[in-house]
Formats: sequence, C-alpha cells, structure tokens
Amino acid sequence: MSVQVPAARNGIDLRDMHTGIVMNGRHRLQFTKIDVPVQEDLTMRMSLPAALLGTTPALAGASAIQNRQSNDTTPTVTLDYSTVVAAAGNTTAGFWKFQNIRFAQAPTGDLRFAPPEWPLTEDSDNTGDLAGSDVDCSSEEDCLFMDIWVPQSALDGTADALPVAVWTYGGGFTGGSKSQNTPEGLFDLSTDFIFVSYNYRLGITGLANGPSFNHQGGTSNVALWDVSQAFSWVQRYIGEFGGNPDQVTAMGFSAGGSHILFQMTRFGGRAEQLFSQAYVMSPGLVPSAGHETAEQFWLNASSAAGCDGGDLGCMKSLDFDTVHAAGSDVAGAYDYSLQPKVDGYIISDTYEACFYAKHFNFSGPVVLTHELHEANSQEYSGVDTDDDVGAALRDFFPLIQDRVVEEALELYPADDYASPGFRFSDIKQHFELTAHNLAATHGLNNQTWNALVELGSATHGTDQIYSTYTLSSSASSDSEVDTDATGTTAASSAAASTTAGLGGNSTDGGGIGGSASVDSGIAIMMQKYLISFIQTGDPNTLWADDKLYWPMYNESDNGVEIYFNTTFTTGHDDLANDQALFWNKALWY
Repeated sequence: MSVQVPAARNGIDLRDMHTGIVMNGRHRLQFTKIDVPVQEDLTMRMSLPAALLGTTPALAGASAIQNRQSNDTTPTVTLDYSTVVAAAGNTTAGFWKFQNIRFAQAPTGDLRFAPPEWPLTEDSDNTGDLAGSDVDCSSEEDCLFMDIWVPQSALDGTADALPVAVWTYGGGFTGGSKSQNTPEGLFDLSTDFIFVSYNYRLGITGLANGPSFNHQGGTSNVALWDVSQAFSWVQRYIGEFGGNPDQVTAMGFSAGGSHILFQMTRFGGRAEQLFSQAYVMSPGLVPSAGHETAEQFWLNASSAAGCDGGDLGCMKSLDFDTVHAAGSDVAGAYDYSLQPKVDGYIISDTYEACFYAKHFNFSGPVVLTHELHEANSQEYSGVDTDDDVGAALRDFFPLIQDRVVEEALELYPADDYASPGFRFSDIKQHFELTAHNLAATHGLNNQTWNALVELGSATHGTDQIYSTYTLSSSASSDSEVDTDATGTTAASSAAASTTAGLGGNSTDGGGIGGSASVDSGIAIMMQKYLISFIQTGDPNTLWADDKLYWPMYNESDNGVEIYFNTTFTTGHDDLANDQALFWNKALWY
C-alpha cells in the first residue's frame, strides 16, 4: 500500500526515498510506503546560505536534496516519547534527514526563563513539520528542535555505531539557527558519521540575568542549559539512529564555539562531560560579569515590555514578540552587551578565567582555530583619540579599575598602530575572540591542535565558511565560487548577525568573512582534517598522504599551529604573547 504525500514539507523537498532498509536489533525502524509526485522547480540547497557562498542553484553539491518520483520507503525511528519519520533523503549520497525533533519541551509559559525539560510524549508521528525547516529562537519561542542527518548505513545496520558531530551555530547569542550550516559538503567526502544541529534560546529569553530576576525564580543564562540539554539528548538517544554516544564531537563557530567552551567549564568544572572531543572555530564572547549591569538591563527591559519592577510573572505572561523586542531595544539603546554573564552558578566565572584557574572538566582531543584578522583589519568607529581607547575599555568593562586600564594600554603601545581606532580593534580582537583559544590551549596542557586561518581577508567566519562549504560535484578541485557575506536575505540573516554582535562596530560594516572567494581545493583539504578528527579524534589520521601533517601545539616549545593559507604551512602560535594572556586572567572585575 502506498500513500500520497506532498512533494515538500515546510520547504524541505523529499528526494530519493530509499529502499533496502532492514529491521535490526539495534534500531526500531518502521517503514511508510510513499509516492512522491514530481514538482518542477522545487529544489532546495541544504547548505551554507546562498548569500554567503554567492552560488546559484546550478552549483548545488552532489548531495543536494531533490524532488523526484519514488515508490520506495522512508525510515522511521521510534523513541520512547516520539516516532520520528525522515523528512528528506538522498540515495546518491546515501543519507536521510530527520527534521525538527523535540529535544526539550517548548520553553513557553512557566518554562520561559527556566531550564529546559525533557519532551512530553507525542501522540502522532513527527514527520518534521512541527515547525518550519528554518525555525529559529529569535522569531519563535517554540524553537527547541534538532535536525539529524543520518547515513543509510547507520539505519540499515551495515555499519558499526558511527561517530557523531554536533553543530552549535554562531550569531552573537542573538541570531542564528540549526539550519544555518548543513553537512552536504562533508558528506561529499564521507558519510561515515552522523551530523546533528539544534537550536538554543537567544536574546533576553536565553540570557536574562540579575539579582531581582534570580530572586523571583528566574534561571540565568538558560541558553547554556539548552546546549547542555541538546548534548544530553544526544547521549540518551543517538544510539537509536546508529550513532555512538561515546564518540561525539562538539563543533561550533563564534558564539557556538563559546558555547562549547562554556560546556567544558560549566559549574566551575563540577559537571559531567557531555561530549568526547571538540572542534572549536573562532569562539566569540565579550566576557561580562556584574550584578549591577544585569540588574539594570532586566529592570529596563521589563519596564519597556510593560512589567514594572522587573516582575517575572508579568514577563512570563506576555507574548514572545513583546518580550524579545523589549530586550533587543533596551540592549541597543544602552549599548548593553547581550551575552552570557557570570551568574555564580552555571557560569561560575568567565570560561577563559576558568581555564586559567583549571576550573573545568574536560579530557579529550580539541582543535582550536582563529583568523588572522578576526576583527582588527578595520578601525573601531568612535575611537578617535588615545583617551577614547581607555574610555572604550571602560564601556565594555564597567567594573575595570584605572590601574588595569593602564596595564592593558601598556601592552598595546599607541606607536604600534596607525590610529586609535586600529589600536582598539586589536585590543577588542583579543578580549572578544582570539585570547579564548590561548586560554583553552593552556588549560588543556597545550595538548591541542591549533590553526591560524590566513585565507582571503581572514576576518571572522572564514574558517567556518571553508570548513562547512558545500562543494559542487561539477566543479574541479581548483575552481572558485565567489562569496559575499554582506547579504542579509532570510536565509543568511541569522549567519550575518554573528558579526553584528562581534566586531560589528568596525567601520566596514561587512558580514562574516568579508568578501572573499572559496577555493574548493583548499576547502576540501580543510574538510579532510575536520572529518578525520570527527572519525578518529586526530586530524591527521585519514587522508594522511593527501595533506600536511598538523602538529599538536606542544610539539614545539613555543607552541606550534598550522597555517591555513594557499600553501598550508606550520609555524609559531601568534597568540602566545602577553597581550592574549592578560585577558585570560579576567582582571577587569
């Protein structure tokens, strides 16, 4: 028997519905016979946003999901609370996509400003249509969903339990979504792993903090709790999809990279380890602490929403759009850094300070990458004199003492810079971005793999673009596809918002990675390191003859890293200096 189904669900095209799946002892699989009617011109690239890649539909990768006629079966995985049905698949590449799986209850009503709770039992099959494919937590409150991309071999039992890569997106903690980056480019090289992406709460609903807020029962920094819940879900359920919970790689860029480091240091290192290894790209965070600033933000935002005195019950009763807009408006009006802040609980201290003090719980392989010019290639606007440099530091760190400002300024002599604006951009690049890598490296006893990205303009996001670039099967290895990250279409606005929270006050106004070209040959090489790390815990193991050996940081007395440039070389760590080290002591409070 077969049933007719739409050719697309919530923008997800059903392609290549596949036969040959068998029942096995590890998975509880069910099958639904479907006929998918062909619809012309309904194609979708499940890849980096088109505005980032500058590609056209003709350049979609071999793994792109297509609409086509099929009389075959689609896999279903039965969990103890839900039956999830693959929303899309591709027989050529050999993978399926399970879409919009609830990994927590909807964080609405009493669960707003509260830690996530395990999902309730669902009465009907989840076919991926509980929300739009691009649902995000900046526009919808019922957003805690997960996508899982599963190779056919994992579902039919022809492979051992596969390693798992869990992607955490960036977006300055105020934007981004699980659909921002997808794995087709990686699957072009190997389908011997499972790819997971998920949403976490953003803006005020994910980052509210402060004494009055906590006194009334609010939980600070619930976005971090969402991330913990996602990894806990993977530990509990990924085996049902053929994944190995003991071989989980946490991957993340910018705010997503910081979320991974927060997971390593949460509760001051007194929490269980939820993943076995980590691949962290350009972790971005303006370190922040202080009851007074958090209190004022909460009181001002709640007042703007119509809840005087910071009344938590009132804030829970309002519609999501009102609350979210109030938080965004107040953060903008007061230049408030809407980022995770020290709360004495899940964030016992900034993560760089935790690494410096050895207050973390993580043992496992780690890769850390950063760009040569994350945020220092443009002057910071509004910083026109040497006095402005100190004033800007005080704006970012209201609790900083004068002597600490003087110490910081001595580390960045004015004569070394073309202007005060460039001077502050370099300072900010360290405290907001690159110094985090040095903190984690030293905390992990220098037993990490580190990389400096020197491709194109080498600004914030270049490593992400190359590492997750979806390749065209019709393009040669040395072809190039133009990218322009300044676009802010619906597909790319979440990604572009990363820069809005990180270095967004520079005079260029550009987006992630600036304007650059993606050389597919270099992208393939970088992806081989990444896939090797996901599958073996070592970036060198697979394709060893195809690429330069990547030394571990401690293989040199001075610290060594690989340089991702047009030739690939190794050299001294450019972050091994007193400037980066200074910020890891968190002397600003």
